Amino acid sequence: MAAGKAKRSGGIFETLKALVVAVGLALLIRSFVVEPFKIPSGSMIPTLLVGDYLLVSKFAYGLRLPITGKLLIELGQPQRGDVMVFRYPDDPRQDFIKRVMGLPGDRVELRDGRVWINGKLVDRVNQGTYVYRDLPKRRDVQAVRYREINPEGIEYTIIQNREPRRRRSRGPWTVPPGEYFMMGDNRDNSRDSREWRDSYVRADQIKGKAFMVHWSWLVSSEQTPERGFLADFFYTLYRVVTFQVEEIRWERIGRSLGGVAD
Repeated sequence: MAAGKAKRSGGIFETLKALVVAVGLALLIRSFVVEPFKIPSGSMIPTLLVGDYLLVSKFAYGLRLPITGKLLIELGQPQRGDVMVFRYPDDPRQDFIKRVMGLPGDRVELRDGRVWINGKLVDRVNQGTYVYRDLPKRRDVQAVRYREINPEGIEYTIIQNREPRRRRSRGPWTVPPGEYFMMGDNRDNSRDSREWRDSYVRADQIKGKAFMVHWSWLVSSEQTPERGFLADFFYTLYRVVTFQVEEIRWERIGRSLGGVAD
């Protein structure tokens, strides 16, 4: 009898130990290796769609402390054209995702809606009309799709609303040392460095480089408030079990974020 009790208690202990180790490993991986991120808005259309779930490399630029963002080991630096996740400079409680457009020391400006970097116009190629659904306003939007080529020759896709009669020239912004100028690929519908009170992302605000879509679906197109990770998980689970899944985008699963959009 005693031996049986000892065996059961030993089994419970081993189970609890395995659970603690599993949770610990999951937290370590999420803190230092890779972290999931959900796209909540259309600011990165067409590269990223609302309902895309991404994998974000936490060590692409170096190992950082999870809370403070302090750099422990530098492994690289953000490059122009990277899709980067970071703490929103005006409210560090929120995570944002945008494309790196300006590097430290760069001079960035907009002239008639076109981007200029260090006095040179960023090249782009017109690829015709692009129609997307504005979920909050519940309407279709017609935009123009462009393949943009940055000064390093990196190509990606942006969209811009059909040219209004007058586009405002803005800037220039001179990017401070150790900071970055960010823009969304949906150029006329993105809250980014052009609009923020604090225009630049500091190195300690960087969370990682997004590199792959690991899941994509549209779960209810209604506009919802921003939520934390756990609150969003349980709310999404509720909408799934109540059959509010509108679309599963199988073709996007496993898609790399390098290069032009589909």
